[in-house]
Amino acid sequence: MFSKIFRSLLMSALLVFLFSCSEEDSSAEEEKPSETPEEAVDSFDYIALQNDGTLYTIGNNTGQVTQTDRIPGIEFNTIFNSVTSSGSKIFIYEHRFDPPKGILYIYDKQSGKTVSAILDFPEEFGENTALMSLDWDEESKNLVGITREDLDLPTSVKPVKVVRIEPDTFKVTTTSEVDLHSMGYSNVYSTSLIGQKIYAVTLKNSNWDPDLLEIDLENDAAEVLPVTGREAGITNLGYSGNGHTLFGFSPVPNSNSNLMAEVRPVTFNVQDGTVKEISKVPRISTLNFAHKTFYNKEAKEFAELIGADNKKHLFKYRPSTGEYEMIEIPDPNSIFSVVNIIGVTEL
Repeated sequence: MFSKIFRSLLMSALLVFLFSCSEEDSSAEEEKPSETPEEAVDSFDYIALQNDGTLYTIGNNTGQVTQTDRIPGIEFNTIFNSVTSSGSKIFIYEHRFDPPKGILYIYDKQSGKTVSAILDFPEEFGENTALMSLDWDEESKNLVGITREDLDLPTSVKPVKVVRIEPDTFKVTTTSEVDLHSMGYSNVYSTSLIGQKIYAVTLKNSNWDPDLLEIDLENDAAEVLPVTGREAGITNLGYSGNGHTLFGFSPVPNSNSNLMAEVRPVTFNVQDGTVKEISKVPRISTLNFAHKTFYNKEAKEFAELIGADNKKHLFKYRPSTGEYEMIEIPDPNSIFSVVNIIGVTEL
């Protein structure tokens, strides 16, 4: 009898001991300090340009915005799709109306110095001719642009043609007989150059009903490329410099009123017409439709400023992995909607 009672008491004591140890272990685990998340550190600064010539840097991992400089001479009318770069040089076009003139600025990222010149268009063009696009041609070591006369007249009936600009002399020459106006187009919103073909988002009227044109500079030809499955086409084109695929943003028709200018990030293969939407991206909006998406060759990622959840973000997309990242801008009021990423500096 006594042995049974002793065994019972021993078992109870053992259970209490085990339970107590379990509580102590659990408590010890709970009291263990949690690991502090590593603070984000920038490896690149993206260079952003405001339409009045103000320059900012945006940290690629922190989103921190810093006003750094101002390009002298620019007033307020930078045409963002007419901004492009080659190596350390960034080419920026601004158009003025009174009196009408187009000015090309060349900004040196390393020295911070800028030179500029008023463009003298060929005689076949009128006085109020402007560049609607500008791309660097690495093969020819010069600039390729699309011009339009009477930029301030939405119903202009003048030619819309392709020109080349020498970066050293600023000489402008007509490079193709293709006239987009004869095809019914009057506006160019976004362009990207692949080899000797310009891919241009174009409009026939003021309504957003875009076409994607392929302008073949070698064969003086242009055709419309079908963008299957995207009712509102693609804009804000970007190109990595390799392959046959463009990156861009496709507007969402009839999007809810609480998110203006809603877009979806997509890729488009210019050879087979394949369109792919970047998966699992929340609802986002573009800050403006008329420009290019910047590609960082060192980081191998596209970089764009977007809106989401009433905040501004740096959107980054890596085509090699198909992954994206959204970095919140800590102070959204530090940049305006009329700003665009135009360059990058490695830290």
